[in-house]
Amino acid sequence: MEEPYRHQISLLFVEDNEPIRALFERRLSKRVQRFYVAENGQRGLEVYKEHKPDLVITDISMPIMNGLDMVRKIHEFDPDVNVIVMSAYSIKEYFLEAINLGVNGYLVKPVDPKKLYALIDDLAGNILMEKALEEKELIRSIAESNLKKSLEEKEILLKEVHHRVKNNMQIISSILKMQERLIDDPKLKSVLGESQNRIRSMALIHENLYRSETLANIKFGNYVQSLTTNLSRTYSDLQGKISFRFNIEDVFLPIDVGIPCGLIINELISNSFKHAFIGRDKGSIAINLKVYNGNEYEIQVADDGVGMDESKIQDNSGSLGMRIVSRLIQQIEGTLEYDLVGGTKYTIRFKN
Repeated sequence: MEEPYRHQISLLFVEDNEPIRALFERRLSKRVQRFYVAENGQRGLEVYKEHKPDLVITDISMPIMNGLDMVRKIHEFDPDVNVIVMSAYSIKEYFLEAINLGVNGYLVKPVDPKKLYALIDDLAGNILMEKALEEKELIRSIAESNLKKSLEEKEILLKEVHHRVKNNMQIISSILKMQERLIDDPKLKSVLGESQNRIRSMALIHENLYRSETLANIKFGNYVQSLTTNLSRTYSDLQGKISFRFNIEDVFLPIDVGIPCGLIINELISNSFKHAFIGRDKGSIAINLKVYNGNEYEIQVADDGVGMDESKIQDNSGSLGMRIVSRLIQQIEGTLEYDLVGGTKYTIRFKN
């Protein structure tokens, strides 16, 4: 004789009639993975709480607690319970109450085994599908949790990297400052001072990334204001005399673009401090950043100073600062325009 199919589910059978209970136990225990029995609704409720079976088959009319009351109690803590109800009476009220409770099947005794088996087969398929989906969701949730934890650990590590890079750059800047104090040559002192500014401008990028919520991009407006504050301290003889005007859109730039742009602005502002306000008691420097079409950027650095010799801009061999600017603009695949009317204005355009 062919063995009956064994469903990978658990089943609770609740029946007060002992012969019927024994009969269905023989018939059903081989069709499911785990089989439980109870002689009344109260005991069925206790078994359900203990074992959480996938399917409940219950008689209605039983002593102590009837089947529908048991189902109602189960719904209080498990509204998705799967239930098949059996009754020896075709009582309309029983049927309507069972439907209102959302039972999955209603069979009239004597129960046709084939109908019961077919109903169990259908429900078992749905139950196993739901279990598979729940298992997949659990696996996905665990994987997502592990990935989130891994990302958090990597973010902490990356923040630490930015912090250490910033500290190392500050150490280099401090060494140059110590060297500068030991030198009397004004030109060499100026060169060391400019080198310190370039290093500090890069260190500021890493400091901003360390403090930022996002480690991939830097909020450029905050960075530029920190940069100008740092440069003002360097040129202390002009501090308080030169004002800054900012018109920077709220944009984030990736580090491989932010560092070149920061160094470009550093060089152009340094040029303004050194050359634009000779013989002036006051002046201003404007820094603008606009975005077009989502990925086209325009940076302007303009002063209202005495202007600059055009040959120094065109001839990159003369000024280290302008040579640096030229190389950095090539690095971001940008273009440079300048206007020497009423001061000096540089316009850099690039795409990201």
